[in-house]
Amino acid sequence: MFFVSSALLTFLIGHSPVFGQTQATVAIDFGVPQTGIHSMSGFLYGIGDSKPPNNMLSPLQPKFWRTSTLNHYPKITALGSQFQLLLSDTWGYGKPRGWPYEDYSKWEEHVRKIAQQHKDKKMIWDVWNEPDLKDPFWRGSRSQFFETYKRAYTVIRQELGPNVMIGGPSIAKYDQGFLREFLDYCKNNNLEVNFIAWHELNDQEITRINDHVNEVRRSFVQNPNYQSLKIQKIYINEIVGPIAQYRPAEILGYLAYTEQSRVDGACKACWEPVAGGRNNCFNESLDGLVTPEQSAPRAAWWVYKAYADGFSSRVKSESSNPRVVALASQSNAQNQAQILFGYFEQGASPGKATVVLTLRNLQQLNIAREGKPLTFAVQRIPDSGEKVITQLEKVRQEQITVNNQIVRLTIPNVQLHESYLLTIS
Repeated sequence: MFFVSSALLTFLIGHSPVFGQTQATVAIDFGVPQTGIHSMSGFLYGIGDSKPPNNMLSPLQPKFWRTSTLNHYPKITALGSQFQLLLSDTWGYGKPRGWPYEDYSKWEEHVRKIAQQHKDKKMIWDVWNEPDLKDPFWRGSRSQFFETYKRAYTVIRQELGPNVMIGGPSIAKYDQGFLREFLDYCKNNNLEVNFIAWHELNDQEITRINDHVNEVRRSFVQNPNYQSLKIQKIYINEIVGPIAQYRPAEILGYLAYTEQSRVDGACKACWEPVAGGRNNCFNESLDGLVTPEQSAPRAAWWVYKAYADGFSSRVKSESSNPRVVALASQSNAQNQAQILFGYFEQGASPGKATVVLTLRNLQQLNIAREGKPLTFAVQRIPDSGEKVITQLEKVRQEQITVNNQIVRLTIPNVQLHESYLLTIS
């Protein structure tokens, strides 16, 4: 139905009534480009020498990759991604080498050898993974971790010079106290921390990511007391916890909140497959986005693809409900405007939501022609776990003529954990 003041279009997804559903209004302005953001398409391990094939990797336009598999450097950088070396994985955790603090000279020798052998590679050096987790990553004291960082930092600087990026502490969860103690130690020992990194893996705290990032900026990056550390970047180098690893809306929530926080990069974490077997880091499944053997796409892959398709032309979007997120773009690879939106769980969450999308400045899109109707189509990205999704299901399509008006789309029955891709052409 249509009104004089605006065009109102209702998409019905399913047939359930809207009563008792979570409500959200998302305001999107296609005339206001987003600036100062970085793509959050990034991965932790996830690939083999030949799988997944490039036709499953390149559509995701990865920008950040965290791994210790140095022979994948050419493949990763050819995709346009930065390479973050997870140095502690090249050493191991306990066996067979022991811990660095048991013989610092052996640790220094190991770091020096890697630096010398790979000095031609442009890498970001992440010294140690999750030193706040005793099992399995760190059995020593916190001060021993700081010394381990110092020894590695000194060797890397000696071998590779002043411009190489070195940082951490890549702790398993946001902990301002740990970060402060680490940064104070580095400041007092004349060390640099060129990037600050931690992990966001609590699927019930997705909406707190912005608060954590803002606190780090305020307390450390912008604080003159830490200027000597030469902090240049903030990385959340693992995102998406085990419960959310396949859930489209939760994945989108992580991508949206990290992008909007304006951090410099993020990597999807990897967990155990539902049916057991090798960890998604090491079974060539791209952290669970595709099937291990056939590299067939799962729902999570489609979220990352849609995310990447729209990144370069992102526009302003604001949601009245923190659990309903939307990323809007002026033009994707098919020259369509698109809105990727979803409803994720945090606390008490009804099973469905009614989402009202308010679209402004549609007439500024390249596809807009006066008097010509636009096609609005919604595709569903289901909460289907490890199931193969060869193509997205189109759940609704309508045509509407836009004459310099605000368009309001009411979409009831948006399912918890699912994402949806609205395209305008």
